[in-house]
Parts: sequence; structure tokens; C-alpha cells
Amino acid sequence: MLKYDPYYFQCPNCGAWLEGRNLKSELVNEAVLYSDGKILYDNYITTPQKMIQCPSCGHVFWVEKPEAPFITEDLPSTPPYSWNNWRFYGINFADNKGKLALVAHYQRFLEKSHYDPKKEIYLRRLLWWAYNDLHRNFHYIRLKYLLNGFMSYGVWINYRRMMLEGEKLFLKNLKDFNENLHRLLALLEKHPEERLDLEVPEIYRELRQFDHTKALLEKKSSRTHFTNELLRRVKWKDSRVFMVTG
Repeated sequence: MLKYDPYYFQCPNCGAWLEGRNLKSELVNEAVLYSDGKILYDNYITTPQKMIQCPSCGHVFWVEKPEAPFITEDLPSTPPYSWNNWRFYGINFADNKGKLALVAHYQRFLEKSHYDPKKEIYLRRLLWWAYNDLHRNFHYIRLKYLLNGFMSYGVWINYRRMMLEGEKLFLKNLKDFNENLHRLLALLEKHPEERLDLEVPEIYRELRQFDHTKALLEKKSSRTHFTNELLRRVKWKDSRVFMVTG
């Protein structure tokens, strides 16, 4: 179970108060790592949200680090907007419409402004993850997850329907997905200090450049479970995001 310490901050445009949360503890044994670098704890993404849209006036602003004097731990006299009101812009991850809405948010942020490389990498990485959310955990559509009792029949049918629809939506947006990855790859090549572990070979794999992925992985001095899984997917010509551990 995740534990948070609340804090509060104001929109710089309208002065509305928003509730934030600092992660207090993480149970690492309950973490789920995906090949694109996204990590979930108890089904929550713990990557800090730096681009915030005020739920009161719609003003968009950047918060690099939630630290004093920008934040306070004292509850303001004016009732604040709860964390869920603005966290990931209030979208619903339980359906594909919500997932597409998150994609649209990141696209709009990237189209409206020019950012320094570090900020652009952050936003393009989150856009990558948002596209992949359309078919993340696609393997659960297999019949074995119904037969082994992992899901009830009703849950499995609804999940399968959502995943198959999500796969179609992902393929429909494949051109934009690839363009974002090419731009992210170019930024990471220029700024290697911003790379996550095995992020570059994973990008090439998701771009279906399997030979290039294999060449990069074979340069690694040691093999890990993640490396072996990537090589296995390369052999299968499988470009879909997958669960590494969890």
C-alpha cells in the first residue's frame, strides 16, 4: 500500500488552491515495471507530474519540484481542489476514451510551446507511455487468464473488448506514435544523461527496427532478465510494450 504526505500550492494565474501528494513510502515488491520504463506501484504511476492544468481556470504551468516556498503543508482556509481533480488532468484510465484524452493533452502541450530538451524529453516520454496504455497488458486477453481464475468471466470479457479496441486505436495512431519516438530518440542521442536503462534499444524495438535493437543489446557486457526478454521479443518480431517484472 502506498502512503502519501499531503501538501498544498496555488495556481499562479487564479490563486486557486490545489492539493498535492508526496510519496512517503513505496513497497518495491509490489512494483510493476514495463519495457517502456513506466513503473506502477499498486496500479499507481509514481512519476511526478510536472505539467499541471489548473482545474479552476485551465491555466497550464510547470512545477519542477514541489518544494517550499512554492508549497505549504498547512491546510489553506479556502478548500483546495483534491489531488484527483487535477492528477493526470482528471482523465479516466479505465476506458480508451480517457487514454486518448491523455494522449491529446500531451500533444497539445508539445504543439503550443517550445521547451528545453530536458522538459521535452519528459513530455515525449509520457506521451509514449500514454500511447502504449492503449494496449498495455495486452497479454491478459489470452484465454488462460480466464481459465486459471486470474479474472472472472465478466471482467475478462470486458477487459478483452477494451484491449482489442485499444489495439485498433493504437494502430490508427501509429504514425504519430512513431514520430514521437523518433523525436524522443533524437533528443536522447544528444542528451545521453537523460536516458533510462535500456530505453534506446526499447525505442528501436517499438519502431520495429529489430536488427538495430539486437546490435545494441549484444554490445552489453552483461545479460539481465530485461535484456533477455528484449532479445526474445526481437526474435519474435514483437514490437508491443510488455511487462518486465510484476
